Amino acid sequence: MLFTKSYNLMNLSLKSKRNNVYVVMLLLLITKVVGFFKLRTLAELFGATHELDIFWAAFTIPDLLFTILVAGSINAALIPLFSDILHKKGQEALDKFFNRFTVVLSTFIILIASLLFIFTPQITSLLIDNENAQQFLNFSTQLTHDDITLFVKLTRIMMLSPVLLGISTLITAYLQTKKQFFVTSLAPLFYNLAMTLFPYIFTALGYKGVEVVAISAVLGSLFHLVIQIPTFSKCFKEKFIINTTILKEGVKDKETKVAIKLALPRTISLLLEQINVVINTVISFSLQAGALSAYKFAVSLHQFPINIIGSAIAQTVLPNLAETNEDYEKFKKVLNQSIQQALFLVFPLTGIMLVLRLPIVRLAYGTGAFDWNDTLLTAWCLALLSISIIGQTVVQILLRAFYALKETWKPLTAIIIGIIVNILCSYFITNFFSHYFDWRPILGQISSQLSDRQETIATIKSFFSDFFRWCATRGDSNMGVGGLTFALGAAYIVEMIVLAKQLDKKIHFIDIEENVKPTLKKLCNSLLMIIGMYLIYKLFNVQLNTTRTISIIILTMVTSIYGLLSYWVGAKVFGIPEVDVMERKMISIIRKFKGNNR
Repeated sequence: MLFTKSYNLMNLSLKSKRNNVYVVMLLLLITKVVGFFKLRTLAELFGATHELDIFWAAFTIPDLLFTILVAGSINAALIPLFSDILHKKGQEALDKFFNRFTVVLSTFIILIASLLFIFTPQITSLLIDNENAQQFLNFSTQLTHDDITLFVKLTRIMMLSPVLLGISTLITAYLQTKKQFFVTSLAPLFYNLAMTLFPYIFTALGYKGVEVVAISAVLGSLFHLVIQIPTFSKCFKEKFIINTTILKEGVKDKETKVAIKLALPRTISLLLEQINVVINTVISFSLQAGALSAYKFAVSLHQFPINIIGSAIAQTVLPNLAETNEDYEKFKKVLNQSIQQALFLVFPLTGIMLVLRLPIVRLAYGTGAFDWNDTLLTAWCLALLSISIIGQTVVQILLRAFYALKETWKPLTAIIIGIIVNILCSYFITNFFSHYFDWRPILGQISSQLSDRQETIATIKSFFSDFFRWCATRGDSNMGVGGLTFALGAAYIVEMIVLAKQLDKKIHFIDIEENVKPTLKKLCNSLLMIIGMYLIYKLFNVQLNTTRTISIIILTMVTSIYGLLSYWVGAKVFGIPEVDVMERKMISIIRKFKGNNR
């Protein structure tokens, strides 16, 4: 089960060396790198195959259970509530409440997981073995009886994972309240390590099926829990009790009700966001084998800048926004500076992913069973997903602004609109892209006819006359998976616009000088960088033998370095202030480094 943690790293004040902010940052970075190798392992062992598609689909149900019941409540409710109890009522009160709440939530998770385990065949029938659904999504020839049997088996194996992760995540919240960030950072690292190593181990022992990945996910969840228990045992001063009396006390506890009330808006948001995942998973079955896996591989790559830049800025800006939420002028200044800083960093990374999508995918996953067709399909997804990086990054910051203003329900409107956009685009644009080899030559024909106005207009009319037919029917091209990635990007862009308009009504933060002009400058600078990178990429691609890994590395490095340098110079020319801030920070770090080495 993929696990994401939010840490306010820049504001930690830790006495222990191993809980030092830089140590924690390093662990989080290593976790993300190991998470990348986890997917590379799956790519090497299985490639973008139909069997792996079934695993990803089966993964959705237990992951949804964990995300809705536990993950959404940690930062929204539990950590603030635990901290409040600790400082107002003391260690004993915290331990007793933690005992009661853990028993209540664990019992509920086990009950739901057990019901899902029992009724997995019925749920499967509802999702993917339904005749009406098959007719609507055109995948009646894609799923066999063996596929459905495998789906049920994998789902049942992984149903243990949300139980283990649920208990482990509660312990994480408790330990973070006690400033034990080192061990809570180790937990997701050990989860990813298990998911990376155990598939190799099982395969070496002769187990070849995708079931080994499901078992590895359960073992990873167990590691996630076990690694935290020694530290938890030292911090938890009371005796942990599990019985019906504790369960009843926990259900009646006022603070349990407070936790539920605080977590409810965020939980609903995550539930609605997970609908996108379920919809994309189901629609992916209407495509050719490997479509969902290519989509998942591309999503993992595009999340790197989002997790590193977007999440980090969103986390660190929240305390500053909360401190200034009664002074709208200061609030707007902090918000706009954060958005501009995020855009300054993600624009060039988006351009790099767009131009270098093929070599990036090849370097990331080009091994074992992951062949050239898998590379093309994943790169196609990555190109369309790169656009969503901007939307997702800004959405994270805007959501933090709403939370700082204690507006937790309003963002639901934007999320619902985003889901509607995702549903419509996932279906219609997937159909359109599945006719890729029908309409792609027409675009080429239009570009060659630009000199003849009448011919160009006639061809364009022909294109749009067929457009709605392509959107309504399913073709046979595996490029249809691009509809899923396009839908995700479109949904986040629309969600970003709606959130911005909602927030602007309250604090009037949208201003031509403060954010519109600076954004346009960064956008123009990025477009110039992309054009230059594309020319450099084409030049070196002709000169180098890109069938060799070393040539791909050289091509990627040279093009990326050129792109970053041109973006830096362009930022100076356009007068983008963030580049001066970055320069000052780099000079400061270099001076400190030199001083420490004297």
